[in-house]
Amino acid sequence: MEYTEKEKKGIDKVEHMNRLFDKILLPAIGILIIMLLFSFIVNKYREKFGTEINPFAEAVTQKPEPEVFALRRRLLADYGQYQKEFEAYGYKPVDGFSYDLSLCKTVDKEMSIFQFADSKLGELTVINYIPKQENTPYDSLSIAVSSPNLITVTAKSGEESHTVTFLTHDFSSYKSDDTDQFNSLMKLTDIDEITAVYEIFETDISNIAENCGLGSSGR
Repeated sequence: MEYTEKEKKGIDKVEHMNRLFDKILLPAIGILIIMLLFSFIVNKYREKFGTEINPFAEAVTQKPEPEVFALRRRLLADYGQYQKEFEAYGYKPVDGFSYDLSLCKTVDKEMSIFQFADSKLGELTVINYIPKQENTPYDSLSIAVSSPNLITVTAKSGEESHTVTFLTHDFSSYKSDDTDQFNSLMKLTDIDEITAVYEIFETDISNIAENCGLGSSGR
């Protein structure tokens, strides 16, 4: 097929951008963007349809909110006041995300934690885990914690990617539409491992809050 000179330039530009995309973005950031997009879609869906996203939502939302979510909300809302504490704990601002506040901490070569806050989208914590050892069941595991009733877990192995939206922070309930995804996810990981990664979120927030003089005694 013959292309015009203008079309050739357009194709060359796209190919150049694709090469830059492949070189610049790390796998963990790629996974994060997918998680953020998914979380954004879910939040927009909830705003439009309310409890229709989950027939059990009314029962779930009646449970008291765990303190860690209130602490996260306060810490991120007052980031300007607690910036030094965040930095001392390893968090640095990052660009390129559609949130009012975007922070990242690299725990080690395998794990990174992102904290996001937005006046419209609320708070979001994303934990990315990419194991370096060989023969692991998955290439990456990501947990996006939006609220106690909305936690998204994604495991990726090769070209496979399985995502489940959990409706409780103890991972005892998930969207009915995700049954097949849940069964596939459980072939790559299990609830104990997911819970262990989630607990990193709780510990992280609690430690920052303690350094900021917040928590049960500092409110």
